[in-house]
Amino acid sequence: MSRHRRTLYADALQALLNGDMAKAAIRRDFELLREIARLAQSDAPLDLAVTDPALFASWRAAVTRYHVAGWTHMTPNRVDQIATEVGNPEDGLALAPVEPDLTRGS
Repeated sequence: MSRHRRTLYADALQALLNGDMAKAAIRRDFELLREIARLAQSDAPLDLAVTDPALFASWRAAVTRYHVAGWTHMTPNRVDQIATEVGNPEDGLALAPVEPDLTRGS
């Protein structure tokens, strides 16, 4: 899955803000997962606090939720390692994406 860099950044930030990391993992969208991990590791840019305080606060809160939810070990390097182990989806080696069955009870 090859996206334009700006689109990837916007999609990753939106996924981070919405807490949609698991959805990307289920789809095995390693490109998006890597960018989400990069954004979470680098945290919100400090100059954003001046230019867009609401986005800065939302981004910081999303990074906190990311870590509290247990995604801390999902680093860009770890995503690359897992993608290599699973296989490249463009090569047809990856497992087919599986949508979760939300109708079943826990």
